[in-house]
Amino acid sequence: MAQHGVHDPTTIDLVSRRPDGALVLVMVEQRPWVGSDQRLRELQDKVNAYLSFALDGQMQREFPGSSAQGLVLHLDCAQAPDETVRALLGPLRSALKPLGVSFEVQVLGQATLWSESDTQ
Repeated sequence: MAQHGVHDPTTIDLVSRRPDGALVLVMVEQRPWVGSDQRLRELQDKVNAYLSFALDGQMQREFPGSSAQGLVLHLDCAQAPDETVRALLGPLRSALKPLGVSFEVQVLGQATLWSESDTQ
């Protein structure tokens, strides 16, 4: 079985729907964050691929009735984001907000999501 994850921008790792109907596109990062430019580029490429999926009509075709409004991009990661990734999260969330898209981070094994204040 192929391993999906942030390193592979050609796949949507997981799609789920919340009880309120919001579509959640999940990306998975099982590797430790190492502060590298390459890892940051991989995350940016993955986010861009997810946005293309949502905004170019493919998501609507595969999930009728879905839209980018209310869409959640969700990053599941094995460990807390390092400083390099945290520096990207604030501007990323700000850029997505006008599209009606939110971005959240969940460190596996922790009950709470990383919030806006965790990235400042």
